[in-house]
Amino acid sequence: MAFRLPDRIAIFFDGSNLFYALREFNDRNRMSIKINYAKLVEKLATGRPLLRAYYYCSHKVPIDPGVAKFHESLQYSGIQVVAKPLQSRTDMVTGQSYFVEKGIDVALVTDLLCLTWENAFDTAVLVSGDADFSQTVDRVKYKGKRIEIAAFRGSFSAELRRIADRIIFLDDLIEEISLVSPLHDTAR
Repeated sequence: MAFRLPDRIAIFFDGSNLFYALREFNDRNRMSIKINYAKLVEKLATGRPLLRAYYYCSHKVPIDPGVAKFHESLQYSGIQVVAKPLQSRTDMVTGQSYFVEKGIDVALVTDLLCLTWENAFDTAVLVSGDADFSQTVDRVKYKGKRIEIAAFRGSFSAELRRIADRIIFLDDLIEEISLVSPLHDTAR
């Protein structure tokens, strides 16, 4: 019998998708849970060697001090933050300005595909329920890599569920990955 090394993994967080999915989970359950990202990375790695965890997000300019502190806490936890400034747009009908996230999904996809082709990992964990990543997931699998998708049930696209090698429902991990135990959540 040949000795087999444990799978090397890389974790890719779609920060915006996770933010809105957690907000929806909290609203639905009348909670105010915040995620302990270090614990989440540990749960997703399940003892396998971790290449790196990446967190993709956007921010206003200038960056809000609370957002900067959050990014810093992620970095201290060993998570590489890939952040891009929000882009200003103007509604042609109303003349109102608004902000949009640009380039974040492309950055995540580029890094995921580059690391796939560089054979940097055996298994990728994508933390997002966004169906827009389906074609990328197919390409990663085409190169012989495993891909696990982690998301809240309420934000998990049927397409990603269908093509994932493993599905991880964050709802089921909430007590283990919360900064404060949901059983002691005083915001109910």
